[in-house]
Amino acid sequence: MKNKIFAASIMSLALLFGACSSDEEEESLADKCKGGDDASCLIGTWQGLAIQDAALDYNVVIDFTTGPGTLIINEDGTFTYTFATAVSSMRYTTCGGMQNSGKWTFDSATKTFSIKGIVGEPCTEAASAIVRANATDLTFSKPIFQIGEDIQSASQPIEYFKRVGEL
Repeated sequence: MKNKIFAASIMSLALLFGACSSDEEEESLADKCKGGDDASCLIGTWQGLAIQDAALDYNVVIDFTTGPGTLIINEDGTFTYTFATAVSSMRYTTCGGMQNSGKWTFDSATKTFSIKGIVGEPCTEAASAIVRANATDLTFSKPIFQIGEDIQSASQPIEYFKRVGEL
């Protein structure tokens, strides 16, 4: 009889602790991005794949897929960006493969993402753009990382990124 009571007590404790741990589940990426363009949705690693023309069905103006840029947005308000190495980039010879870093901010009222590079690093500039993001895609209303590209053929150029991993 004592063994049955002891076993029942152990089972009760196991169920109690098991129930508590499930209450602490981390919010999924889909949930973070549900509201659209929330700062928590921006956190992660992104590949800069193209500059597109939003006015013309998002036609690709400059294709970086053969050597995409890499943007890492950290929760602590810092970022790193490695410039695209695709030969289609005008910045390929001056900045291609170079890594820059700095601070980022997000204004939720205007959906504006702003960056400021660390002084002294080449190819980094301060810039801002309206951002749109979901669990897989991120766009800026204008180029803010691959600045200096030949985008004269685009009437509404945007910078397009795809999330890496975490899906």
